[in-house]
Amino acid sequence: MLVAIALGMVAANSSLAESYAFLHHYPLRLGLPPLQVEAPLIDWINQGLLTVFFFQIGLHTKHEMTTGALASPGAAAIPAAAALGGMILPAAVYTTFNYFDPVKLGGWAIPIATDIVLVLGFLSLFGGRLVPGIIAFVTTAAIFDDLGAVIVIALFYGEIEAVWPLAVIATGLLGLLGLNRCLHTRLAPYLLAGVVLWFGLVATGLEGAVAGAVVGLSLPLSAFPAHSASHTERRISPVALFFVVPVFAFFNGGVPLEFAHPALATDSVALGIAAALVFGKPAGVLAGTLLAVRLGFGSLPAGVTARDIAATALLAGLGFTMSLFIVTIAFHDPLLTDTAKLAVLAGSGLSAVIALITLTTGTRKTE
Repeated sequence: MLVAIALGMVAANSSLAESYAFLHHYPLRLGLPPLQVEAPLIDWINQGLLTVFFFQIGLHTKHEMTTGALASPGAAAIPAAAALGGMILPAAVYTTFNYFDPVKLGGWAIPIATDIVLVLGFLSLFGGRLVPGIIAFVTTAAIFDDLGAVIVIALFYGEIEAVWPLAVIATGLLGLLGLNRCLHTRLAPYLLAGVVLWFGLVATGLEGAVAGAVVGLSLPLSAFPAHSASHTERRISPVALFFVVPVFAFFNGGVPLEFAHPALATDSVALGIAAALVFGKPAGVLAGTLLAVRLGFGSLPAGVTARDIAATALLAGLGFTMSLFIVTIAFHDPLLTDTAKLAVLAGSGLSAVIALITLTTGTRKTE
């Protein structure tokens, strides 16, 4: 994903810039009149291709809810509180910087998300130096964080442009609900209902990619044969993580730097996003965790201390994929969009450096 972002930046700031922009806006049409959707390539990537990534998020979350770390409500309470704190505080930080500008205020959700792929990648670098419980804690919190971001996107972004597609959305949701209640164990009908849901969301002006997460969460994995459920996850994860996410990163991470100037560092959008990612996310995760423990909602995993939470919470500032996606739906002004994307890349990069230094110098050797 990092390589894809770098290639996107090169393409957007070199002799390839015109071709890069042409591909962004190349029109593609799907379906037959009157059920037809026409949109530029970038929209097909963000609302179509990224649906596969959202499906992977939903499927992974449902797997954890069925047999993993989220199966026990007590075990999930503290990571859920950490994720909630890690969403509320950065949103508040961004809002503080942009409260008096209604247009810029629309980007309040940009810094609430954490890129679970990068977080797990960073944790793998320190697998032998971290208390085992902290890895499970951070992974669970990141799952809740991604799920929370999906809910925010579904509830707060997108405007209903037509009423009739609401019936299409209801048809897709009822189909998924009926399949779930009947414990149907074939994947194809769920995907078909998901396509109906996706089409309805896009037709209304809402975010179609959310349909992927809904389909993943609707699968009754406890009724699926064990080999079938794991086989599905093994097949979808490489496609989502090694194709969909890099393609998304390439087309969304390429920001032309010709507009960049020193005053950009004082722009309220850039400052709000960077401050929220670097300071708001870690502080929110730590505050949510400690408050939940203090209120008796649960306890930290064995061997995990508040210091461990504080160190690994720095990784929460890695926004990337989900943050870049929210940028594309929060702003319609190209200048605002490019500014926000640069802030996401800068804030996530600085968070990564701080986390890397902290974990390298401060982690404890495991027994």
